[in-house]
Amino acid sequence: MARPSRHESFLPIGALTGDWPGLARRQMLGRLAACFIGGTIASTLSGCGQGRRGELQRLRLGHVYEVNSPTQRLGMDRLNDVLAESGVGLRVSVYPAAQLGNEAELLEQLVAGEIDMAISGPSFLGMWHPPVGVFDAAYAFPDLDRMLAFADGPLMAPHWQRLRELYGVRVLATWAYGVRHLTANRPIRTPAQLKGFRLRMPGARIFQESGAALGASPMPMAFSEVYMALQQGIADGQENPIPVIESMGFLEVQKFLILTGHIQSSIQILINERSWQRLAEASRTALAAAIERLGQEVLRGIRREEAELLAAWQSEGKVTIIADVDEAAFRQHAAEHFGQGFDFSPLYRELVAADEPGVAAPSGPPAKPELPATPATGGSR
Repeated sequence: MARPSRHESFLPIGALTGDWPGLARRQMLGRLAACFIGGTIASTLSGCGQGRRGELQRLRLGHVYEVNSPTQRLGMDRLNDVLAESGVGLRVSVYPAAQLGNEAELLEQLVAGEIDMAISGPSFLGMWHPPVGVFDAAYAFPDLDRMLAFADGPLMAPHWQRLRELYGVRVLATWAYGVRHLTANRPIRTPAQLKGFRLRMPGARIFQESGAALGASPMPMAFSEVYMALQQGIADGQENPIPVIESMGFLEVQKFLILTGHIQSSIQILINERSWQRLAEASRTALAAAIERLGQEVLRGIRREEAELLAAWQSEGKVTIIADVDEAAFRQHAAEHFGQGFDFSPLYRELVAADEPGVAAPSGPPAKPELPATPATGGSR
């Protein structure tokens, strides 16, 4: 079937969340630390892509999105054209569709300095620094604009700084990936109607918890297996951004699209800090500006494609669209789930208080019981 998209990882679920056995997780983080140290040494020996005074002029970027994804088609495909407008002579060789490895492998290469740039999602970065996982918590944000403003704001600044300090990875920007909605074979409007509903979610803990926060019984499953699982009734439904639902043909085996908008999905554009420091100041400015500009173009493209697909489905009668969900009930259910017991709970409570004054997120020391550990069937997406 189709290659797993950026939504999927191949790292054991527990590695993302601390559920892995302690030794294995320490070994993983130990490898990253070794990569960081080794990469520091290697970067002093390598002369590839250097200009005058050792300044970098060529960068290598790897990611796992397909070539027809908005991330690549509307963003990375145009990066060098936008950079050329600055006249600084910087170029980026982009390797999409997991050409250089899966998401876990790319991050290891990034820390080691084997590649200069990568794209990842919050669930992976949350393995390194758990508060970042708040981006993938259900109903943390009311819309993509609020999510992007939070990513660039003062509440996240110390957490991005922590990633630089611990792993030598700088977050250049956060891009939108899309708004996640449910599909099912029956109408759903409230959390109560999801009780016992076998909802396929990516295997990373934060996604599984988000499924529970909606009121469903989340089940992890490899992305390539979802279509058949829906067709055979192994899963009752799934959730993804609208363009992904279309590209994977999920509406061929699902009758209802439920517009929950429960996760405002994001991705982070990353650069190795040593590579960043070896760029000329003019190149840094040009790269940051290009990434920012393209992020806005990707956002506009995602919104346009989502609107066009919804209009087409409605006119064709391809699927029954449920738009009148009880969003307040879903938000309250999620707030009660994530309000305490998670590393990002303080951030989550602050976000909910700012965006939904009428929604109460509990606070206090009691920890939430975690979902049982699940087998390694997928990752952050």
